[in-house]
Amino acid sequence: MNHWGRVFFIYDSSLNLLQVKAQPLENHVGNCGIILDKFRKSYFHDHTKQRLMQAVSLHDEGKKQTFKIQFSDNNKQKDKTGKKDKPQKLSYSFSGHRFIVPGKDIYIDGLIRSHHEFSVEQINREKAKLPEQDKKTFADDLYLLCMSDHLEAELAVKTVENKTENPRNFMEFVTVPLENKVFSVIPWPFEPDSFPVTFELKELDLAGLNLNNPKNIEKALKLNTDFKTETIKIFLRRD
Repeated sequence: MNHWGRVFFIYDSSLNLLQVKAQPLENHVGNCGIILDKFRKSYFHDHTKQRLMQAVSLHDEGKKQTFKIQFSDNNKQKDKTGKKDKPQKLSYSFSGHRFIVPGKDIYIDGLIRSHHEFSVEQINREKAKLPEQDKKTFADDLYLLCMSDHLEAELAVKTVENKTENPRNFMEFVTVPLENKVFSVIPWPFEPDSFPVTFELKELDLAGLNLNNPKNIEKALKLNTDFKTETIKIFLRRD
């Protein structure tokens, strides 16, 4: 079965579905690890760095069990007859994935559970379970996990969908296009002045699929083996 990190639904101006491209989960997680590894050494704590790295490698394992394709909630307006005034657009969901944790290390589990809820309340809930030394580093490590995850997501959307703006919750960094497939991150938090990130994409063949049935698309994404593949390499560079 295929496992995905995110899915891109490409529509034309009349909301006809043109393409469905999916990023393999392994590629998304790998990119998060690359971004995390490039942060300056001053961001890390020696005694928890390896557990943070493990948390990043495992943070989206729950997506394997929670992947769904559905109609977007953003298009609920109706015309005077009570019908939808526009075709519904497809979206994907991994609802609840962050609560599926390995269960072997309370620090790693806490980081994974919290990676979409960087809040005082959630941080305190997890810190209450930890020994004193780990309590001191948990918020810092969660911050790094969140920023690596969000930076990767924002760069993927800007690269694949050519969007100029894609604000992410809790982001303290701004990604700025410098030239074709080159971005800067402001403020620059990384050790090297430049490094690559590669996005792997698989395009679903839409021929013969019922595009008005989300479950049909979901099944095809999970089970199909014949995809058109695409690789896009970008560079992050200090401006």
